[in-house]
Amino acid sequence: MSSNYIHALVQRHAAIERQIEDVLKSPAPDTLHVMTLKKLRLAYRDRIRQAIREKRTRASARRQKHWRPVPAAAPATFAEGH
Repeated sequence: MSSNYIHALVQRHAAIERQIEDVLKSPAPDTLHVMTLKKLRLAYRDRIRQAIREKRTRASARRQKHWRPVPAAAPATFAEGH
């Protein structure tokens, strides 16, 4: 998932949050509508988390693909230091 995709999900999540706030500000909020919006908001939260997880997994796989071990230096003995 690209950063643009994740950003779009975050923006949509924020828009839904604002919708919830607006509905709750009304004198007689429609509880069914609020519940539906909250479920949608949670679905977007899950999609955001999944997209971030997939992005991190792919980045980690790319790093491991190009990783090469560096040979460790031989430990110095006490006698070599003096």
